[in-house]
Amino acid sequence: MKNYSADKITNFSVAGGAGAGKTSLAEALLFKAGALTRQGKVQDGNTASDFDAEEIKRKASVNASLLAFEHGNRKYNMLDTPGYVDFIGEVIASLHACEGTLLVMDAAAGPGAGFDTVLHEIERHHLSTIGVIAKLDKKQADFASAVEEFRKKLGDHAAPLFVPVGRESEFTAVYSLLDGGEPPMTIKELADNFREMLITALSDVDESLLNDYLEGKPVSRAQIATALKKGVAERMVFPLVCVSAESGAGVAETLAVLEEFLPSADTSRYAKEPAPAALVFKTTLEAHTGDQNYVRLYTGVLKHGDTVFNTAHGKEEKIGQMFTLLGRNRIDLPEMVAGDIAVLAKLKATHTGDILCSKAQPANILPMEYPEPLVSLSVKPRDKGDEEKMASALEAVMRETPTFKMVFDAETHETVVHAAGDIQLDVIIARIKARYGLDVVTGEPRIPYKETIRGRMRGQGKYKKQTGGRGQYGDVWLEIEPLPRGQGFVFAEKIFGGSVPKNYIPAVEKGIREALVQGVVAGYPVVDVKVTLVDGSYHEVDSSDLAFKIAASMGFKKVFQEAKPVMLEPIVEITVNAPSDALGDVAGDLNKRRGRIHSMDAGTIVAQVPLSELSKYSGALNSLTHGRGSYTFKFARYDEVAPQVQQRLVEFYTKLKESGKLHSHEE
Repeated sequence: MKNYSADKITNFSVAGGAGAGKTSLAEALLFKAGALTRQGKVQDGNTASDFDAEEIKRKASVNASLLAFEHGNRKYNMLDTPGYVDFIGEVIASLHACEGTLLVMDAAAGPGAGFDTVLHEIERHHLSTIGVIAKLDKKQADFASAVEEFRKKLGDHAAPLFVPVGRESEFTAVYSLLDGGEPPMTIKELADNFREMLITALSDVDESLLNDYLEGKPVSRAQIATALKKGVAERMVFPLVCVSAESGAGVAETLAVLEEFLPSADTSRYAKEPAPAALVFKTTLEAHTGDQNYVRLYTGVLKHGDTVFNTAHGKEEKIGQMFTLLGRNRIDLPEMVAGDIAVLAKLKATHTGDILCSKAQPANILPMEYPEPLVSLSVKPRDKGDEEKMASALEAVMRETPTFKMVFDAETHETVVHAAGDIQLDVIIARIKARYGLDVVTGEPRIPYKETIRGRMRGQGKYKKQTGGRGQYGDVWLEIEPLPRGQGFVFAEKIFGGSVPKNYIPAVEKGIREALVQGVVAGYPVVDVKVTLVDGSYHEVDSSDLAFKIAASMGFKKVFQEAKPVMLEPIVEITVNAPSDALGDVAGDLNKRRGRIHSMDAGTIVAQVPLSELSKYSGALNSLTHGRGSYTFKFARYDEVAPQVQQRLVEFYTKLKESGKLHSHEE
């Protein structure tokens, strides 16, 4: 592949909702451009972009694929992206590297699940957008309805460039509204209406177009094209094309629109410096070559042997292998010029989000921003002894998946993984099994309940043991009382006359603190209590730190049980964004989850809900909103659980004690 200057490079993503036909479109474009000798099919598992085992199995993209090809004296870096919102991180990374996008919609099914989320990211990245009405050869495909759906999403500045000739299986060609000419009689009325729609959409770019049209003056293709090119670049206009990837109808015309109207690789946002400045927008881990870093170069040139500076880690990296990709097929590059996208292999300390530049001239490149992962699972290796192996595998996944996190929860004593959705978690678990031969057991993460008290109480803890020689003796009287929520634990002592010698008081506090961690009524940490040592007794020979620690622990547990113990549960504030027609269903569902709605307006609901009620909420929201909803949540406070919930937790803990699994909370 030869070198191209930035004005001859087009970087674009293929994006849209799940099942819209993105990969099929990408495959058709590659075939029509001559980059492929045969056109694969998603159903057959032989497309250029969906080559991962999980993609072939699921017949859907789970990774963004780089598909570089040449056509018409230009180079195109096409990034085929997943549609499921679980993989929104792949979409964000791809959009960040591009100037434009093909936004794909199924002509029969409409926007579909994930479309709104993807559109939000396209708008956030301010990308030039061409809408694609796909699958026009399928049953119930409706071009006019799809145009209206696009205009609902993009506004009145969305308008078709083509009209399909024939419906459903008889769709064989497209009529160009750009070129004009006499349309076939079967679509004449439709074509006239849509040409007026196109010219009206362009009127904000060039007002004279609409004036000429309304006055009956001829409007040339050159006039329309000039306004269209400017409008697309400035996101003032959103042209729509129509295709059947399977039959090829409209594919050549879509290629022509890409060439003529999508902006070239544009480095004007950044200083046009000779020094290199690149962003790593994606990292993958390959079995034989190690990390592969996908980079977008904004300024300068990169060549084999060059040294660059990683600003995130403060380390220099030497450029070794450099290549582009057509799916899984590597194409070696002698160098990389500003505006281009390529893959750098075997860098030692570079991962997604890092900036590579000159050490003497740091680069200022906008960072990528990802949503917080919302779906969680507890994980542990199936085989004991594989804990370190599992941790290493999950850390590797984190390097290549920014929307995935792994943490060890010290309170619940479990490893918890967080991802953007259930499908992403399934894919990650399958990936570590295939890559590392590691089986993991998953479950719902333990809810970090707490224990506290409502009442004040005084009681004794006495430990006395005689074993033939020196015995053990410790005796304490404790007073416990509740503290305001969030105050934690306070220890005090009011010993008079030396009933408990000063040197044993630290042991008393230690015994109580250990009991706090272990919990009393259900095995969860105790919070918001004050414990005061008020009295006790000792033995000059048999008393010891150990004896007083045990006595304090025993006394605390006994008195706690008598002080009206209560369980606390975490409450989160959830913000749900959903279409207005689904808000009522979403609100009703939150009420069923013991939620308290604080506000509901303009497509947004804010509520406070117990964390335990949000298990599998991602799937439920997708179902309620047909994939058009999204949500975020943050910790709000702890609140008392309902009596029936507390009873269930206490009974569960009792069973665990009887089974010997005191702190695992495994069923």
